[in-house]
Amino acid sequence: MAGRIWLIEGIRPLDRQLRGEDGGSGIRNGLPEPGERLRGDVLIRLGRDEAPAFERFGQAQGAWLWNGRAEQVLQLGQAETARRLRREGFVTAFSAERDVRRATGGRPAAGPRPWKGPTDGFAAGGGASTFRVFVFGLDTAHVEPYPLEFRRARELERRLARASARALYVLGLDSGTVVWRVGRDGRLGAISSLSPWLEDEGEEWREKLGEGLASFANDWAVEHRMPVRVTLGADPEFALLSAEGKIVPASRYLPKRGAAGCDSMRVGGTIRWPLGELRPTPSADPKELAEALRRLLARSAALTAGAAVSFRAGAAPVRGLPLGGHLHVSGAALTGERLRALDNAVALPLRLLEPPEANRRRPRYGSLGDYRPKSHGGFEYRTPPSWLVSPRLARGTLALAKVAAEHSRLLADDRPLDDDRMRDAFYGGDRRRLMEGAERIYQAVRETPGYAAYREEIDPLFRAIGEGRHWDETVDLRRKWRIPIPYSPPTRN
Repeated sequence: MAGRIWLIEGIRPLDRQLRGEDGGSGIRNGLPEPGERLRGDVLIRLGRDEAPAFERFGQAQGAWLWNGRAEQVLQLGQAETARRLRREGFVTAFSAERDVRRATGGRPAAGPRPWKGPTDGFAAGGGASTFRVFVFGLDTAHVEPYPLEFRRARELERRLARASARALYVLGLDSGTVVWRVGRDGRLGAISSLSPWLEDEGEEWREKLGEGLASFANDWAVEHRMPVRVTLGADPEFALLSAEGKIVPASRYLPKRGAAGCDSMRVGGTIRWPLGELRPTPSADPKELAEALRRLLARSAALTAGAAVSFRAGAAPVRGLPLGGHLHVSGAALTGERLRALDNAVALPLRLLEPPEANRRRPRYGSLGDYRPKSHGGFEYRTPPSWLVSPRLARGTLALAKVAAEHSRLLADDRPLDDDRMRDAFYGGDRRRLMEGAERIYQAVRETPGYAAYREEIDPLFRAIGEGRHWDETVDLRRKWRIPIPYSPPTRN
């Protein structure tokens, strides 16, 4: 019977009632019987046990094997692991990198230079403290020791937890341990080692891990019993530009709160509100959500009546001010499988449609697997740029997000970005390889039950990809949305 969860040995002191078949958790202890059908099951590897035989013989085909890439990651070596992490926006301080620097007279190892990532927010610093972060999935983590001596200890703990989960995720892992070196002020840090395995680190971690396993088992049981139906929300940003191409602060015309408002950012230690942001009421229908965005754009246009400004969207219509098109997903659990489906079905096609210069915002913004859990439930997918450029792009993006979130299990059979060469292409701009990936994910999307309802929204995006087209970030998006531009009277001298 599909839908079971198998906990493969690794952390032995977990509660018997969690791991036993008679505990009501739905989690089975140990290995399946030889020849047992596992399609639709989840097999969770936490410890250092040898790869199970059923994986080698194909018995696990169609199952979700957590940390199925553990051996591959271990074989990468420190230098290659560090390269992949740096590509994704992380700063690293592995011992192998230090050895290379000594051997090359202090020059850095080949590959991308270190940078701050979208979810870690800190880089290497002097007088560093060491933290080990144990991670299960994307939302269960334990930081050891607790950063009590830091001024904002809880905030640092949260950032370490989410950054560690994403570091494992970008390597194709679902759980593991990440070691950080963090500077004295808590703002700067680097990954010094990483392992796909978890250890028994005492009662507090065992309790957290048990709760995480139980929560995952409950979510998996619910999603297996009935079709997943997600509700989508969004908060895409746009910029107001003067005739000279300068940013006009959105707060000059739009309220800070409300459905059509502006977004804040810190500039030189000061909070400013330069960007417009639309916050439509969430909807289960991408078409309704797109129509709500049109109404909010019209309201924003009315609020700027008489102003000599143009509305711009996209990835980076103004250099140094990247825009986001964050998507909010509720009604489905935050899992690595679902996040990978969104990366492949949403981020990969948008990468081919954005103008070439848009890649300059990465990896600080627009990196794969950028997410944030929401306190009210659900999660925010933060990788996409602002897709407000046109209604066609908006409808297609929302439709792809809907299909990916609801059918992530079906899309798991062919995810182009699971291939590290495709990830190199994503960040490096290898269009030929990305086109191959787009064709594969388009075929996978078409084979889902959700595609038929949204083919009119999805097909035009892939048609544009095939024709080599890019969106235009220099056009006033109100024209694309057919929103009347209020008359702006000439200024008097």
